[in-house]
Amino acid sequence: QTVGAALLPPLKELNTPAVQDLEALDNEYLEVEKEYNDELSRLNQRFEAQFGVLLSKRNGVLTRQAQPGPLDHLCATRALPGFWRMVLLNSDEFQEDIERHDEPVLDYLTDIVWELLDESCRDKGFRIRFVFAPNPYFSNELLTKEYHYEKKNPYVSDPEVCTKIVASPIDWHTGKNVTVELIAKKPKSGRRRVTKPKREEVPRPSFFRRCFRNLGPGEEIPEEELDEEEDHEDPDLMQYLLEDDHEQGVALRDYLIPHAVRWFTGEAIEDDEEASESEEGAESSEEDDDEEDEEDDEDEDEATAAASRKAAQRQGPAAGHRGVKGPNKKKSGKGR
Repeated sequence: QTVGAALLPPLKELNTPAVQDLEALDNEYLEVEKEYNDELSRLNQRFEAQFGVLLSKRNGVLTRQAQPGPLDHLCATRALPGFWRMVLLNSDEFQEDIERHDEPVLDYLTDIVWELLDESCRDKGFRIRFVFAPNPYFSNELLTKEYHYEKKNPYVSDPEVCTKIVASPIDWHTGKNVTVELIAKKPKSGRRRVTKPKREEVPRPSFFRRCFRNLGPGEEIPEEELDEEEDHEDPDLMQYLLEDDHEQGVALRDYLIPHAVRWFTGEAIEDDEEASESEEGAESSEEDDDEEDEEDDEDEDEATAAASRKAAQRQGPAAGHRGVKGPNKKKSGKGR
């Protein structure tokens, strides 16, 4: 009997006392595992409360006014203007998503924090909260992204399978939407009266377009992700987008938010020269291994050839004698 790709034993073997005893032991194991996860959840909550206190103090440091200036109203983190913009720009996960027209908006970012969707259950997912100071671009003071998890297999310990991402909509002020640009449409030819060209909004790449969108079952593939050259939609594209977005959320949760100052200063950025040297070292190591393998192969080939020559030398006279004697017999036979 098979289920999918799995091979199952005959039904009569599933009802044996041995299987029943094993299942009873596994049920006990699951109970102990649940106690462990509950204890771990309480431990996480205790330490996350301490982390929260430290991060609140960090926000206080960032938003306090160092020295009064004429442009204080243009930045949310007065102690270090553009703090969170620099953090995101210095991260591998977000730097390619941020356009020049996004940067002035990100300067109004006061804080980024995360929280569990359900404090009593970590397996349900988490929420990222982007806190903004009042700004001329949109009316939202808070933008959120929710990463929803679904644990389909109770016997698999890894719960981080993101099945849905829900982002809050952005209420842009008129003419301030950085995710679009205004393009002047040419007036139709043939008109006698000169009319003012109409302007239409055309989507353009933006951090706010890519970051704040809903992904998952029932959602449409974002237009900017569709390939115009493809005749049909890739059925796995939504899953790819979910996984990629989820990686960004995990990066924020696990190290960009906790250690933001290290990305602001650049300390956490991997040096390109070191990265290239490590890659070159790995490549040279692989090349050395290949050369050693080739040398070993050459040595083996030479040894085999030498052995063949020795064998030929030992067998050569006898083989030559047989080679001459045979035809002579045939010829003499024919002569007779």
